[in-house]
Amino acid sequence: MVAPPRENGGTCANPAGDGTVSRVNIAVVVAGGLSETLQSTPLLRTLRAGLPQARITLFGPQAATPIIEGIPAIDAFHTSATLNHRPGADALIPTALALRRLRLDAAVLCTIDAAVREAAYAAGISRRIGPSGGATAALLSDHVSAPIGENRAATWLRCAALLDIRHQLHTPAYEPGPEARRMADQLVHGSGFADGRLLVALTPGTGFAETDGAPVAMTGWDPERYAHLANQLAMRHGAGIVLLGAAADRAAVDRTRLDLGASATDLSGEVDLRIIAGVLARCDLLVGGDTPLLHLAAAVGTPGIGLFGPTDGRIRGPYGRDHRVIQALTPRPSNGALPAEWSPMEQIRVEDVLAGIESSL
Repeated sequence: MVAPPRENGGTCANPAGDGTVSRVNIAVVVAGGLSETLQSTPLLRTLRAGLPQARITLFGPQAATPIIEGIPAIDAFHTSATLNHRPGADALIPTALALRRLRLDAAVLCTIDAAVREAAYAAGISRRIGPSGGATAALLSDHVSAPIGENRAATWLRCAALLDIRHQLHTPAYEPGPEARRMADQLVHGSGFADGRLLVALTPGTGFAETDGAPVAMTGWDPERYAHLANQLAMRHGAGIVLLGAAADRAAVDRTRLDLGASATDLSGEVDLRIIAGVLARCDLLVGGDTPLLHLAAAVGTPGIGLFGPTDGRIRGPYGRDHRVIQALTPRPSNGALPAEWSPMEQIRVEDVLAGIESSL
């Protein structure tokens, strides 16, 4: 999918770094899904602020199409199914051809996938910037280190310095639009929660989850624990609860509601991510597993508490000081084996999450 560019015109600093002035055409290439696309927004904002007259294209996964128009600081976008999740060898040729058609001066690669690096090299882009790591890092013209455990947004953001941009904008951003915000306001008002009370969103299911190879089912926290957490928040802080989830989360949401004593409104099944973003913007906090909704909340200014087990919350969690990551550790069983149905998420206690929330309030 391609959107027509919004023309900026003018000139800016040459990304070759030789001091000359020229028209600059830059693409930020993202592989993965909604989470990775939202994690690239600090970089996009930084590029726009540092190169205000450049033409900036976001070239990302087709999975991000529902939110792409709310991504700030870009002049054009191009989405491709070949960039969904982990691009394989079959992504090389179509990605290279698409990049070549953009006639780029520079590409910032928000991925370490070999196929994307090879495609940028084959497209003849003179500046190929991205995180180091792996044999194909030799195909990059410039690279930044990717320390173990560093959030991806922070790693990608440091690529801006290689384009001589010194001032970094660290906050993710997303704008759902006035119509989505209006509809979200109607949903919140209709729930009776527009009275100033603490409003906490919970995502009991895994319908929106995106993982790097880990089974999606293992990223979910027990619905009964979500209910217990909600009851504690209502009792201690008078919180109202908003339940969010995809249509596939119906069973998990119903199990949560079964033990729920707190005042709650069920907005699960809402599939328009712009409206969900508007609802999250009205909330004071989101608690959920490894889901792009954590990044969507961060991008509209709502703190998140991320619950991570089989995936690494330091890398995949929401970016910024307002957010918390609670990481489960896999125990070492004395008999050398864990039950087949066991998930690391079982290590996370309600008390741990409650302490993380109360330290954020």
